[in-house]
Amino acid sequence: MTVFLPRLLYLLAALAWYLLLWPNPVTIFMAACFSCLTLPFYRRLRQRASAWRVRLERREPDSRGRRFLIRFSHHMPLCGYIAAIFSGLFVPIATLALLVSPQAVAGLARLRELQANNFQLPPQWVEHIQRWRLSLTEYPSIEKAVNDFLHNLDTLFGDAVTMLVSRSFGFLGGTMTAFWTTFLFLTLTVLFTVYSRRIRKVTCRIFHLPQALLRRFIGAIHRALRGIMLGIVLVALAQGFLCGIGFAVAGFNQPAFWGMLATLVAPIPVVGTALVWLPLCLSLWFTGKTMAAVGLALWGMLAVAGVDNVLRPLFLRQGIKAPFFVLILAILCGLASFGPVGLIAGPVLLAFAMQAVEEANYFYRTHE
Repeated sequence: MTVFLPRLLYLLAALAWYLLLWPNPVTIFMAACFSCLTLPFYRRLRQRASAWRVRLERREPDSRGRRFLIRFSHHMPLCGYIAAIFSGLFVPIATLALLVSPQAVAGLARLRELQANNFQLPPQWVEHIQRWRLSLTEYPSIEKAVNDFLHNLDTLFGDAVTMLVSRSFGFLGGTMTAFWTTFLFLTLTVLFTVYSRRIRKVTCRIFHLPQALLRRFIGAIHRALRGIMLGIVLVALAQGFLCGIGFAVAGFNQPAFWGMLATLVAPIPVVGTALVWLPLCLSLWFTGKTMAAVGLALWGMLAVAGVDNVLRPLFLRQGIKAPFFVLILAILCGLASFGPVGLIAGPVLLAFAMQAVEEANYFYRTHE
């Protein structure tokens, strides 16, 4: 009874937290992963703050400023950790906003121009499409399908823009949801990090696990997450560099700008750099530069996307000692099961499973 009652109380507390947070499982998982990844940084901050506090306590003579600094040193790790998280998350977002804002202004001006023309296609697009139609006269079936499509293209284009404008009123609700998700993610990350020792101790007490065993599992997950983040950052840099080369060869102005923009959007699951190079391919196509458009599209689909498919598993192997095809399978199964979050969930679950097998093998070796 003396052992059962505390475990029951712990389980009831965990159930209460689960009922509070169950509508946000993805946010909880991402916060736990980010906390596990940044926990060593928080511990280094605590060590440095402790060493600084010891030096302050040995300093003579006593003064009000010294006492204030000693009190502040207790809160310095938490303040530094929160500041680092905000910088790491919001500096790239602010950079992306600064880069995109001039293009967004130009896009709004273009949208007003289209609205003034009753959402008709630009004349140069129509001229290029007409030339393309004439080249299809030798293929009647294809020409008929293209004519039917072009007959409805203006209507489809106008309907799409009208729908976009009408649905923009729901943007405020989506923005509030994004703010709430971000706030919850940051709050849970800080809580998981600050109370990591207590969470680990309670987990060991509930499941009756040795703390050393739980530390090894956390270490395995941390190594997997470090490999994932290393892959995300370096793969994004490589994809942005390749996109910049493709944009320069295609003849775009400011290829470095577009390459930097591709670097910033590369970590977005599934779409990634296609958010940048696909619209640029369409602009080349509709301005008559067919070969440049096809070449840039092939470069984006083969070279840029191929870098992600090859380099990401290689970086993952730095944190997960598994065969290459097993890592590929973990990523694909994670995407199939969890969607975009599977890029992280798949390797993390693989690392957890491999650590569990290793612990079980170690147990049998030592007890045979």
